[in-house]
Amino acid sequence: VIGPLADDKDSPLGSWRGQATPNSAVSLLEGLSEGHQNKDEISYEKGCDLGVGPRLFVRKLKINTHDTSGFSAARKLAARSDVVILVMGEEAFQSGEGRSQTKIEMAGVQEELMKELFKVNENIVLVLMNGRPIAIPWAAENIPAILETWFLGHQAGNAIADVIYGDYNPSGKLTVSFPRSTGQLPIYYNRKNTGRPNQTLGMVFWSHYSDESNDPLFHFGHGLSYTTFAYTEPVLKRIGENGIHATVSVRVTNSGERQGKETVQMYIRDRVSTYVRPVIELKDFKQILLEPGESREVTFDITDSTLSYFDPDGNTLLEKGEFEIFIGTSSTENKKITFNF
Repeated sequence: VIGPLADDKDSPLGSWRGQATPNSAVSLLEGLSEGHQNKDEISYEKGCDLGVGPRLFVRKLKINTHDTSGFSAARKLAARSDVVILVMGEEAFQSGEGRSQTKIEMAGVQEELMKELFKVNENIVLVLMNGRPIAIPWAAENIPAILETWFLGHQAGNAIADVIYGDYNPSGKLTVSFPRSTGQLPIYYNRKNTGRPNQTLGMVFWSHYSDESNDPLFHFGHGLSYTTFAYTEPVLKRIGENGIHATVSVRVTNSGERQGKETVQMYIRDRVSTYVRPVIELKDFKQILLEPGESREVTFDITDSTLSYFDPDGNTLLEKGEFEIFIGTSSTENKKITFNF
């Protein structure tokens, strides 16, 4: 176990902690060592500090943001270990009200330490603790397992350890897009078209970056599990009664070997409208728990509230026309069907 947040008992409480007692959380090192003491031999090195400067108005503590003196011991531990659990990100008071940053990459030498450890042991589980999306393109491309834990509270260490050891099957979905770099901000799934043309061969005047993809690193609604889920094509059934215009159904199957919970998400796109609408927007979701091999039909109602929107004056507009309905496991991994209202 390596990393500046592995033994941290305060950051898991987050910055909006109310009357919580400082340093009262279960650290991940404690959760791994005490709750699962019979499973593995666990060793620990800090490796580096978080790399943040003086902390704003809550704690004043200056840190050497370039200190690599702990790299050597961390490399040696990683080299002789079967698995490296690397715990990085932000401390609690880097995020919260009045704590915006101009850069959202990991501070200090954290990524440098990650790359050094990867040279001697590629079997790394990166555990992120943070209060905002972090740009981690190198980790996403190279690290085989990444677990986003945010700031989980008092029992954080026990909960994360249960996921790492497979005692609990994670099912979380991202409620925010993760950018590839600070320069992509603002970035969000329900964006609107810019009016520039789509990419055309030989055409430079389209909405894009010259040095980076337009897409986020991790999309809104994304989230993996220890099992997998398969979706059929959506089926549209017109109703026209009780305020329901239609229903859209899909059959979801647990195609893996573990019991798992899936969040089935429904998005829409209004093709033509008086006021410009997002390219896609979440309208509904349902969570289902499936045993291995089990299938279940999931149905969404298409109503006035599904199809309407507010104009600039706050009036509700319900306009006839063509809508695209997307159902799937995230804002980008989904299946589409067209509905004419």
